[in-house]
Amino acid sequence: MSVIQPDEVLKALKDGVRPRKQRNLNIIHEVCAELHRLGSRDFSLATVGRISARHHGVSKGTLYNKSSAEFRALIQAWAAHAGEAKPELPGSPKPVAEEEFLHRIEDPALRTLMGIIVAERNRLRAGINTLRAHANIIIDRRTLPGGFKATAEGEIVQVLTATEGLLPIEREALKKAISPRFLEQEGWHEGSNGEIRNAKGRKLFEVGFATAIRKLISTSAHTHQPSKQNER
Repeated sequence: MSVIQPDEVLKALKDGVRPRKQRNLNIIHEVCAELHRLGSRDFSLATVGRISARHHGVSKGTLYNKSSAEFRALIQAWAAHAGEAKPELPGSPKPVAEEEFLHRIEDPALRTLMGIIVAERNRLRAGINTLRAHANIIIDRRTLPGGFKATAEGEIVQVLTATEGLLPIEREALKKAISPRFLEQEGWHEGSNGEIRNAKGRKLFEVGFATAIRKLISTSAHTHQPSKQNER
């Protein structure tokens, strides 16, 4: 689709409008021309409106109003002129129907507005096609280990315990490490507070060592016990 020159669009938009609106159109035109001269491709309503307001033209809030279609058409013409619209790839089929339709519109301003509508339609269509291409989503519903809790910011996080992934052979190894038989063979014994001492009473493992291992073994065995629902 051929790009209409911004000067041509400005001339058509100023035809028959009030002097105040002509002045605001000129300001928008000059702002866009300066952006283009600087090599910018940011022709968003926010950027153009902010610069326009500095030159006592329409603000970015005004550009979003329904009555500002002419300003938006002029900005879009500059965006297309600056190459914001993606060029067609070599060998790609051209939208002949759209080209013929737009060339039948003699009014340059109306032709620009219709070009914007057609481009927006094509953009939405491309977005829908992208969503369709990724419509097959696989959801993993397997039960994750550990538990979940919410942080102060409302984020859900997974909390893993120390026994998650503990193999049976590992549980047995821990169980043997504090068994009375093993301790007796080594000349050790368990103290009243879960510490492990040798024959001379010297502390080999700190207080709570044996009790901590028992808790690990107990929690791990309970965690890996199959539920009735899984046995069905």
